[in-house]
Amino acid sequence: MSAHAHAPDGHGHAAAAAHAHGEMPSGHIHVSSPQLFRNVLIALLVLTALTVGASRIHFGSANMLIAMAIACVKASLVIAFFMHLRWDTGINKIVFLSAFLFLSLLFIFTLGDQATRRMDHEMHVVKAPVDKQWVQPPSIHTGK
Repeated sequence: MSAHAHAPDGHGHAAAAAHAHGEMPSGHIHVSSPQLFRNVLIALLVLTALTVGASRIHFGSANMLIAMAIACVKASLVIAFFMHLRWDTGINKIVFLSAFLFLSLLFIFTLGDQATRRMDHEMHVVKAPVDKQWVQPPSIHTGK
C-alpha cells in the first residue's frame, strides 16, 4: 500500500487534516462560538463609547488614568479572545501579565515624576526679556 492510502483524505494531506482549525499542536482543542466573538465585539464597542464619553467629561488629572484603564481592558479582551491567549499555555499568560506589570510601573514612575515637578519655579514663570519688536529681515530675492 502506498502512503496515500493511509491519509485521511486520500490525497496525502494527513498533516493538514491533523492540524485543522481549532486543534493546537499541544493536543488540546478549543472551539469558539460566533456568539462569544459577537459578545466581545459588543463589549469593545461599549468600551469605545465609554472612552469617547469619558473624554468629553473633565475629570481633572484622572482623565489620562481613566483612558488608560479603559484601553487596558480593551487590549486584554482583544488579546484574550481574538489572539486566543485565553486558551494558550500558562507561560504565555505569565509573559503577557508581566508585560502589563512593567507597563504599569512605567506609568507609575512617570506620573510620580510629573507630580513632583514644580511648575511655579522661576524658570517656568519668567519670560525672556525682549527689548524691541521683531523686524522682518530683508528678502534675498528682492534685496530690500
